[in-house]
Amino acid sequence: MSSTPAPREERTEREDVAALVPFFGVVLLLPPFLNLFAGMIGPFGVPVEVLYLFGVWFLVIAGAVLLSRGRQFRETPAKSLPETGPAVPPEPPGHA
Repeated sequence: MSSTPAPREERTEREDVAALVPFFGVVLLLPPFLNLFAGMIGPFGVPVEVLYLFGVWFLVIAGAVLLSRGRQFRETPAKSLPETGPAVPPEPPGHA
């Protein structure tokens, strides 16, 4: 038996973890967590609450991006695309 999970099992595990990303995002944005930083001033006079808010927002988006990537995309070699010329529209007739 192989040590790597089957593709369907791996996808199911990713889906389970992906369901937790928005949950933790909502929990981290609840008032008890946001109020931890009330009145604190961060760098350049920006309130720490704002930095925390955007930090959690960034982490939720980064987590979603990382979980959306499948192993099959990293393991398969890139297929070469046929070479084409530059995407330049043709000149209308009568213009030289």
